[in-house]
Amino acid sequence: MKYTVITGASSGIGKETAIYFASKGHNIIIVARRKELLNNLKKEIENKYKVKVLIYIYDLTNINNVLKFYQKIKDHQLEILINNAGFGDRNDPWDSDLHKIKMMIDLNITSLTYLSILFIKDNINKDSQIINISSTAGYKIWKGGVIYSASKFYVSVFSEGTAKLLKNQKAKLKMKVLAPSSTKTEFVERSIIKSKVDPKLLKESEIKRKDYQKEPKLVAKYIYELYKSDKNIGIVDATKNILYLEDQYFDDL
Repeated sequence: MKYTVITGASSGIGKETAIYFASKGHNIIIVARRKELLNNLKKEIENKYKVKVLIYIYDLTNINNVLKFYQKIKDHQLEILINNAGFGDRNDPWDSDLHKIKMMIDLNITSLTYLSILFIKDNINKDSQIINISSTAGYKIWKGGVIYSASKFYVSVFSEGTAKLLKNQKAKLKMKVLAPSSTKTEFVERSIIKSKVDPKLLKESEIKRKDYQKEPKLVAKYIYELYKSDKNIGIVDATKNILYLEDQYFDDL
């Protein structure tokens, strides 16, 4: 039985991606911190679609948990890994809370990298895919959250560079990266925790962003379109409902 693995699946893009892939007949493995939300999602999916859902409760900011999680799932027939878990920080670097920044880097970068490498080692010669969720802030510097933007630049470069290496080796496994623009999720609420940005400016910024924020259901659809395509990169237009599929964005050194 083949499975699609989705991290950060308790809400937002991760949740909607689990539902969308299930609607296409994929069995799902979901992981997040919030047990009740995952249980509810499992019931929702299994009641509506003829697929199996396995849930795992782990905080992937803890790297030991990342390793434990992979050990739990590695013996299943894993077809797709969607590294979606992540969060942001709305602060100038010097105003950032160091503990929050460490957790963000551990989740956005280290967890994603570990899971990707472990998956590649086990599946490089299998018809399989890794789809890493970056951000449009991983292709253009977001001054509202420079450290977050830097973490997503890592995701974009790691994914695109690894995709090229896999292609050069004629590996069956493919790595891809999707860069969503602003999306209606819990991202904003979590990013402003311990923020020192003027609350009035934050509110004005979010009012402007809401005019073009994407629904997570639409982003889930884009992830599936990237999965089905022969391209490596999907970049969501910030102001229009358009997904641009490309082979390469960054120049080689």
